[in-house]
Amino acid sequence: MLQFKSIIIYIFIIGAAQAVLLSIFLFNKQENKIANRLLAVTMLIFSVDLFNGVMFLTGNIKGAPFLIGLSNTFPYLYGPLIYIYTILLGHNKEGFKRSYALHFIPFLLVQIYALFFFYFEGAAYQLSLMDLNIPNPWHIELIGKLIPISGITYVILTLKEVSQFNKNIKESYSNIDRINLKWLTYLVIWTAIIWTVVIVSYLLDFIFGDELQANLLIYITMSLFLYALGIKSLRQPQIVMLDDGEEETSNGQNNKTDSYKKSGLTEEAANTYLEKLMKIMENEKPYINNGLNLSDLSELVDISTHNLSEIINRKLKNSFYDFINNYRVDEVKRLIVEDENANFSILALGFDAGFSSKSAFYSSFKRVCGITPAQYRDELNPKRVA
Repeated sequence: MLQFKSIIIYIFIIGAAQAVLLSIFLFNKQENKIANRLLAVTMLIFSVDLFNGVMFLTGNIKGAPFLIGLSNTFPYLYGPLIYIYTILLGHNKEGFKRSYALHFIPFLLVQIYALFFFYFEGAAYQLSLMDLNIPNPWHIELIGKLIPISGITYVILTLKEVSQFNKNIKESYSNIDRINLKWLTYLVIWTAIIWTVVIVSYLLDFIFGDELQANLLIYITMSLFLYALGIKSLRQPQIVMLDDGEEETSNGQNNKTDSYKKSGLTEEAANTYLEKLMKIMENEKPYINNGLNLSDLSELVDISTHNLSEIINRKLKNSFYDFINNYRVDEVKRLIVEDENANFSILALGFDAGFSSKSAFYSSFKRVCGITPAQYRDELNPKRVA
């Protein structure tokens, strides 16, 4: 048992050190500066929390029992911090909006409560809260019981924000594989895992009692989370969401419909630009450029990115991403017909058509045609299959 405890202590120490190291890198990272600095602050809070865990396991917490109050209230910070980090990164905000501070009200309220009922109490009372044989006051128990509710709420909010982020990207880029969003998926997954472990630990404590110390599972998961989140976020390149003039609703979500109503683009002008757009797509084939984005195409059409986005969304009922990749799929189909002797690989033809990855190519082709590119080639030339 003593050896297991030592292993846990080392895990916490390494996790805390990793968090400090990552925060230093993130503070100095120039890309997505605001978002990464918020993540750096989050890392520092994680490190303090893990350090407090080490203090608890070694018994040194008895020398500074007020730290118990911090550890028990930090969970009210994690959900808002990760959520706001996702907003700042996903929507490329220029600064920290005042409205974001509202998410920290629960944490501030708990701290105000602690000022009256914990921090200025004697060390004997503070240490008594660690005694498993003495029941805690109901109001302290309530603060603890509300933590999972806060966590679940912010996991849901973060999931919605990431989903909106992915939609916004498809309104600006024709190839999104270069924008590495896998780490953002890991962020949400790990956040969900941590809060799942929190709920499980609460259930274990309820069933078997506090003697089990199931909360150690939370800190172990947190240590693993630091590695997964930190490494992925450090690899994340700069993401610049192209400004298409969208307005936001009070809850921060894009409101395209209202924005388009105010765009000033008449129906006649929209049809004229649409005709010009289709001619450019057919004659100049800008989609062959695998780095094509909304701004590039708007320059060719000589229209604002906002109005071009409006035409594609409202007139063609499509996202910019699907609009461009539909043309690329048609180009691949044309190239397959021309390459009747199959001198080139399917993937090479996909790259020639403007796709920049195998996954994007195959998923777009199957979405449009219902079959894979290879199956399409085989249907055109059944003798080659035989």
